[in-house]
Amino acid sequence: MFIAKLIPSRIFSLQARKPSGIIGRFLMTKIFNDGNAELNSFVKDILSLQKENKVLEIGFGPGKLINEMAAITTDGVVTGIDFSQVMLKKASKLNKQYISKGKVILRKGECSSLPFENESFDKLCSINTLYFWKEPDKNFSEMFRVIKSGGKIVIGFRDDKQMNNLNLSADVFRYYSQEDVLNMLAGAGFANAHIKEKEGRQFVSYCAVANKV
Repeated sequence: MFIAKLIPSRIFSLQARKPSGIIGRFLMTKIFNDGNAELNSFVKDILSLQKENKVLEIGFGPGKLINEMAAITTDGVVTGIDFSQVMLKKASKLNKQYISKGKVILRKGECSSLPFENESFDKLCSINTLYFWKEPDKNFSEMFRVIKSGGKIVIGFRDDKQMNNLNLSADVFRYYSQEDVLNMLAGAGFANAHIKEKEGRQFVSYCAVANKV
């Protein structure tokens, strides 16, 4: 997107972390919807959603994946948490019909302290968010806590080799190798951690997948 190239790297990086203002409402929404489309689709496929599932997405952005998952989990609930007020408003507007029926619940909050009871969700996903976590080990531990035994976690991301080729601020983004992500999942208690990958138009999409046993 041409206009994105006109924004200084640090401003763009901060907006990618936590969209706000006009840039967040319009530009970042467009970038997230376009740039994450392939990875979102890959994550959704790997989750193997069932109609009765209770699902949590961390960092839902404009809410497009939330909307797509809610169309599948007709007898369940899709919950999302994001710390950007702009994204909460965008996602709430997109999902207003599901919200009114109690099929989608969106909340503002931090992954480091999830406002949910232990073992609340069958499945959990997060896409292109781990770069911004200040305490990733704590975040993964929180995710482990709220997933039910037998549940699945899917983390969609770009690995360090891909991220190093992008013009992003190193003090905003933290890059991880595939092995790094698998080690963090294992360290939080998840089992059977492995990487799935899929070729895309611009990037290879990577998903770290694991279970709570």
